[in-house]
Amino acid sequence: MNPVVFRALQRLKHLDDPAFLRTFRQVEREEWLSHNELAELAWERQKMLVRQAYLHSSFYRGKYDAAGFHPDQLQHPEDFVRVPLLTRDEVRGHIEEIVCDNAHRPHLAPAYTSGSTGVPAMIYHDIWAEAPALLAQYSRTLARWGMKLGSKTAVLSGRRRRGVTPRYKTPEHLRRFLTNSVWLDAYETLASERMTCFVKLLESFRPDLMWSYVSAMEALARFLDERGGARFQPKAIWLTAESTHAQQKELIERVLRSVVCDMYGSVEAEYCAGECEQREGLHVNTDLRTVEVVDDIGQSCRPRGIGEIVVTDLINYAAPLIRYRTGDLGSLLDRACSCGRGLPLMGSVIGRLIDMFVLPDGSQIYGGLFATFFYDHINEVRRFQVHQIDRDAAIVRIVPTLSCKREELSAQVLRAFRDYTSGKMRFDIRFVERIDQEASGKFRYLKSDISRPHAS
Repeated sequence: MNPVVFRALQRLKHLDDPAFLRTFRQVEREEWLSHNELAELAWERQKMLVRQAYLHSSFYRGKYDAAGFHPDQLQHPEDFVRVPLLTRDEVRGHIEEIVCDNAHRPHLAPAYTSGSTGVPAMIYHDIWAEAPALLAQYSRTLARWGMKLGSKTAVLSGRRRRGVTPRYKTPEHLRRFLTNSVWLDAYETLASERMTCFVKLLESFRPDLMWSYVSAMEALARFLDERGGARFQPKAIWLTAESTHAQQKELIERVLRSVVCDMYGSVEAEYCAGECEQREGLHVNTDLRTVEVVDDIGQSCRPRGIGEIVVTDLINYAAPLIRYRTGDLGSLLDRACSCGRGLPLMGSVIGRLIDMFVLPDGSQIYGGLFATFFYDHINEVRRFQVHQIDRDAAIVRIVPTLSCKREELSAQVLRAFRDYTSGKMRFDIRFVERIDQEASGKFRYLKSDISRPHAS
């Protein structure tokens, strides 16, 4: 479908809902408010959400009362840090109590986290109430990259839709025509025969935008590179769900001749942040999401300080997620973007707390340190994974290229990794044909089976 026709039909679809159109237009404009105006807007929405949760959610009322917190204590924006943090275990064990008693149950849609730690969690979204704001946020993000609603979009992710089996050899013309999108399943093994189907479909569809898990897009780029490059050229490629390493970004941009930009969000809170055309950091959508960074004891980190990302969904009044600990590691920036938008900036997400490696003496190092070694070995390594199985032992799996000198690379890995860990860990180097992604469809370059000391 022509993008202009697509947008016209979208407007017609909501002509009988003035509130939808009003919210949509408002959110589209909000990113151009000043930093102070956005901060004031976020503060008002934070207070309203916390009060809604306290008055209408038995879980939050009990949690806040037990912690000695009451919404009336929110007198200044700095007071928001007094709101108790929310953990994934609490969401997993109390989701029905989290749902507010004034929520319209038929409008609640369940969504499931990927379960990177082994156990997924279910949350609820109010699809009717959240739709206009999320659609407007998506629209304004598209505009940063010269696109509009209705631009052809290819999504390569692991969010399998219920009752839908992807058919890559039998085109779903009607669905693609009506949505201007095509969906590829990252759950499936990215074997050559399946990847060939992906490529044929993309060459026929010719997307303007590709939106993908990092590892899935990297696998596609490598497949295309080995076959002479891509025969289609997206305007932009959005990478999400996993941290992006420099070598991955370079490969994808070179092969697809497009610009790669980082996005940050999750099933719990989509569209938290994303890069603009200046690529000076990820703009936090503070009108819809509050993003904080905290240390091990829950205290706010200084600007540029690395800590755990904590997210509040400001538009989910049905099943609120307030100061939710994501398990992701990142930092907030203390500067404005040259694009002129008032939305503040955060740095790229660098990984997850579960990727922290615990050494025998109890000290911790971030596993991303190991990944930096492979930046200088792009031509020798297709894929790698560092997997800590004990405090003093890890397995290093490497999928080599044909030009890889295995003995030489093994010696270099051992020297570097022993240096990183001050000789406190043993490393078992294994050259393998493939490394599977997680059940979520994502790929973890870094894995630690060891609990961090403060995790309890």
